[in-house]
Amino acid sequence: MEPEAIILIVDAAEADRAALRDVLGRAGHVVHEAASTRDAVAEAARVRPHLIVLGRGLSEEEDTGLCRAIRADAAVSGTPILIMSSAHADAAVLAGLDAGADDYVQHDSAPELILARVRRLIHYRRMAGLAMLDRQLVQVGRLLAGIVHEIRGPLSVIRGSAELLRIGLQDRPEDAQWVDSILRGASLLQIRLEHLMGAVRSGPLQVQPIDVGSLLSETVDLFVRGLPPNRRPVTIKAAGCDASLRVRGDAGRLMQVMFDLLSNAHQAIVAAGKEGAVVVRAACVDEEGRRWTRIEVVDDGPGVPDVYLGRIFEPFFTTRERGTGYGLYLASEICREMGGRLEAANNDCGGACFSVLLPAYEPDAPVATAG
Repeated sequence: MEPEAIILIVDAAEADRAALRDVLGRAGHVVHEAASTRDAVAEAARVRPHLIVLGRGLSEEEDTGLCRAIRADAAVSGTPILIMSSAHADAAVLAGLDAGADDYVQHDSAPELILARVRRLIHYRRMAGLAMLDRQLVQVGRLLAGIVHEIRGPLSVIRGSAELLRIGLQDRPEDAQWVDSILRGASLLQIRLEHLMGAVRSGPLQVQPIDVGSLLSETVDLFVRGLPPNRRPVTIKAAGCDASLRVRGDAGRLMQVMFDLLSNAHQAIVAAGKEGAVVVRAACVDEEGRRWTRIEVVDDGPGVPDVYLGRIFEPFFTTRERGTGYGLYLASEICREMGGRLEAANNDCGGACFSVLLPAYEPDAPVATAG
C-alpha cells in the first residue's frame, strides 16, 4: 500500500511516541521520530514530512521554541504542526498556536479523531498551496500575454511588409533570398510566441500532432540562449531522434515540461560545483501492448537521493533551499492531462534521468487525456 503521508513525531516520552506511531502506522502513514527538540528541525529537513506532531511530553517552552524554529527554517517552514495536548493545558496550547502551530488535539482522543485532524491539516496545506500557485500562474500569464501582444503587432507588420516586398522581387531572385530569410524568421518567431503562450495558458489542451524532434531542438535552443554565463559550463544538447516521431498533445505545455526538466538538470550540476552535460533524447517504445514516445532528459549531476525519489512529484516538495516545489508537480500533471506520465530514476553511472512518456501519434486514434 502506498503510504498516506510522512509524519514526524517529536516527543521525549517513548511510550507516547509508540502509541501515536501505532495509530498513524495502522492508517498507512510512514512515521519518523525525534526524541528531543534539538534533533527535530534537522530530522524534519532530512525527511521532509507532510506533518509534524508535537507530543504531550514537551514542555510549553519546548513547544513554542520548536514551532518558531520550524517556521524560521526555509526547508520546512510550510509544514503543518499539530500539538498533542494534555487536559487542562489551554495556556500551553494557546502559546503553541501563537508560535506557529496549526491545530491541536488531546492526546487521549479517539484514534479516529486524531486521524481526522491529521488528514485535515495535510489536505488543507495542499489546497492552500495550490490556491497560491494558481494566483501566481495567473499573474505570470497576464504578464506574458501582455508581452506577446506587444511583440505580435510589430511582427505582423514586418511579416506583411516582407510579403509585399517579396511579390515585387519576383524577377530578382538574387535579392529575394534576403526577403525569404526575413519571412522564415518571422514565421519562426510567431510559432515560438504561440508556444510560450501555451506554457501558461489555462483551459482545455490545444491538441495537435507534434513533431518531437523539432520541438526538442527548439526547446533546447531557447533554453540555452536564456542561460547566464557560467564559469562551470554545462553542455546541453538534443540528441538526434527519429524524424518520424510524433505525439498528439499541446506543444506549448509540452515545452513547459521540458523547460522545467532542463532547468532542474542544469541547476543540479551547477550546484554540485562541476562541469557536466544534459542530453535530451527520444525514442519509440512498446509497453502493455501500446506504442509510446519516451522523451528523456539525462544528466550527469549528483542524482536524486533515493529517499526522495518517490516524492519529488508531490506539490510543494523540494530539496532546494530556494525551490518552490511545484515545478515537477505541474510537469507531471501536464503529462497526465495528455494521457501520459512523468517518471524519474537515477542512472547507474551517476546523475538522474527524467522520462516523459506520451502515447505515440496515430492519425485515426481518439485523443486519450486524463480528466
